[in-house]
Amino acid sequence: MRLSLADSLAHIRDQVRGEIAFDEPALTGLVQAMRSGARFPLSTFGIYSELVLALLDADEPEQAQALLEELACEKPIETATPRWRLNALDAPVHAPYVALYGRLMDSGIGASFKILPPPPDLATTYSERLVRSFKLMERVMPDLAAEFNALVSDVLLVVGDRGAKYQFDGGSCYMLWGGLFLNATSHPDEVTMIEVMAHETAHMLLYACAADEALVENEDDELFTSPLRVDPRPMDGIYHATFVSARMHWAMSRLAESALVDEAARAAAAKARESDAANFWNGYAVVAQHGRLTATGQRVMDSALAYMESQR
Repeated sequence: MRLSLADSLAHIRDQVRGEIAFDEPALTGLVQAMRSGARFPLSTFGIYSELVLALLDADEPEQAQALLEELACEKPIETATPRWRLNALDAPVHAPYVALYGRLMDSGIGASFKILPPPPDLATTYSERLVRSFKLMERVMPDLAAEFNALVSDVLLVVGDRGAKYQFDGGSCYMLWGGLFLNATSHPDEVTMIEVMAHETAHMLLYACAADEALVENEDDELFTSPLRVDPRPMDGIYHATFVSARMHWAMSRLAESALVDEAARAAAAKARESDAANFWNGYAVVAQHGRLTATGQRVMDSALAYMESQR
């Protein structure tokens, strides 16, 4: 995903040269840094996404120029362990981009929600629990922890609008790839925290799998029953929910069988595993009956199906 972003930015640079004024050395430096392995934050993907939309609109040259200038100012994330940053939405590193995050996170089909900064005390408590849970995940399922480190650049703590009809536990967006938004009022213990980390990184993995070819060919206005949502969803959403349920089942199985957690945590993980299995099979029935999968989509779903069948 990061190398593809670098390639696309290089292509844009070459196409707009002489048409739009921009800091070409700075943009070239950005591309070179990405190709050298530097990890850029979710804001870089977000600005790029809006730049592409502005370039496609012949009436938005000034907007495209402004976004090129903003993009040229993006800086890589400093190397750290863990490799992802953990901040509240209103932290200084995110403050310039809050409106950008809000626009792109609120662009889903059939769902609209606001993201707001959490109170400081809530953010502190949640951060401590998340770090504690991640350390447990490193011990119980180091492969999932390594995948989390590879996929996630930023974890952002938010809260929702209490008056809104739709609430969320966590979320991500392919236009903000690498960013994981977690509701700081949710996930009260290590079991639910590890499950949501498995859940959201599975979405990010699917976004990456779909970078070159869509997963499904169904139109967005074709709506079906979803295993993880009360409202009807497009097939792409059903597909995501189904695959994600298998990944959650896998994570909860590892936790339920671990001697590194107490009996109560193992029991909670086992109960969550049962729910994840039911959600997978409900979702898979819809995908199998109504989904028009691409070759990539079929291959990815087949891997989830093979795992779930092995657990019966």
